[in-house]
Amino acid sequence: MIKTSLYHVTALWHGNFRAMALMLVAMFGFSGVAVAAYGNVTKDSVVDPGILKIEEKAFLGEKINYDFVLQDENGADFELGSLLGKPLILAFSYYTCDGACSVINKNLNETLKGVERWEMGQDYNVLTVSFDQHDTPATLVDFLQKAGFKDGVPSGWTMTTMREKENIVKLTGSMGFKFFWSPRDALFLHPNVYIMLSPKGRVTRYLYGGTISPVDMELAITKAMGEKIAAANVIDFVVGACYSYNYEDGKYTVNIPLFIAAGALIFGLLLIAGSFSYMKFWRVKT
Repeated sequence: MIKTSLYHVTALWHGNFRAMALMLVAMFGFSGVAVAAYGNVTKDSVVDPGILKIEEKAFLGEKINYDFVLQDENGADFELGSLLGKPLILAFSYYTCDGACSVINKNLNETLKGVERWEMGQDYNVLTVSFDQHDTPATLVDFLQKAGFKDGVPSGWTMTTMREKENIVKLTGSMGFKFFWSPRDALFLHPNVYIMLSPKGRVTRYLYGGTISPVDMELAITKAMGEKIAAANVIDFVVGACYSYNYEDGKYTVNIPLFIAAGALIFGLLLIAGSFSYMKFWRVKT
């Protein structure tokens, strides 16, 4: 059994902390992280929050495996792929969490209530998946109460556990989502993020829980729909093109370069049209 703590690793290899921390994670295995609660990591372990950061550029545009089998609160099995065909908002949580996870799901529910253009279940789906291998449909039901879903989640939203526990590593890893058990705090450390998937299952955006607004979510859904543009909603995609995601602020902002380019194009076309009209006028006059 490996008894060396992450704290000791930092003392020995201070200059390469992140690399060594990731090596230790690989040694323990993501699927064994929850087991750390039972003594695999000493209580003086320290985890650098930096290694929780999602390397977005490495995963944006990547297509996930949608053959994973999930279980809902009733224990019914279904494949992740059954929720695709339209944009999917995915949130990773764990159901024995006393704080952040219930808040993440509550906030998402409130945010989606402010999305006016698209309707959950009809235009997009929402999925909450537990990354804790010890979660079951029973702990999921308890979590629904804590997260404020006493009457169940809205239509189009599914909360699940993983049927095959070893697939937790594959699913979270395919999107760059990292999590660690902290014995000192007796909880999982993980990013509070909503992951937007396109109708074909490609990662299109990471939206962080503390900053997301209904407008940001609506734009993210609109842009995720880009794989299947229909004549009826071309205007929505034109509107979506007018905004770009600002990684520094974590929000969508007006795409100023696009407006500058469009303005320059219009000015150029007007100039050309004006020149032809002027030349035609003088030819007629002479």
